[in-house]
Amino acid sequence: MKLYRVHSETGDVFVVAQDQKNNKDLLKTESSSFEIEYVGQGRREGEIILRVNGEEKHVFIENGWIVLDNQALFRAERVTELPTQEGQSLEEMIKGKEGEVISPLQGRIVQIRVKEGDAVNKGQPLLSVEAMKSETVISAPVSGLVQKILVKPGQGVKKGDILIVIK
Repeated sequence: MKLYRVHSETGDVFVVAQDQKNNKDLLKTESSSFEIEYVGQGRREGEIILRVNGEEKHVFIENGWIVLDNQALFRAERVTELPTQEGQSLEEMIKGKEGEVISPLQGRIVQIRVKEGDAVNKGQPLLSVEAMKSETVISAPVSGLVQKILVKPGQGVKKGDILIVIK
């Protein structure tokens, strides 16, 4: 089994688990699961035909977009593989990423408003990132305890970097 963090062009971040069973790929996100089977080549160059949850789909990539049945579906900016832990269920691995606070942009950490061990509520401001003389406040995606702060004031960060972990 492999676990991936997918960063979309719009700044959304998804955790996707991928496994194989009986010549089928099994993909699972926090809210959906897909059984994907390769059927063959499509009629156009680069097009493939897949059976997704039993339905035949025509898929190709155009200008970075995944196009499914002639509808632009998704554009991934970056995909990174995540480590998996032996003995942990798929749901535990996916949910384990839920409390990660991800940088929505490239910039520099200006201020950190919490410390490790602090209790935070969903939506509470955690830190600020400056980019192009504009400051963006990043809030807690979930309620919990600040387990780890992975950045320091003045540190440069890239879009998609993990800044804080909340459990």
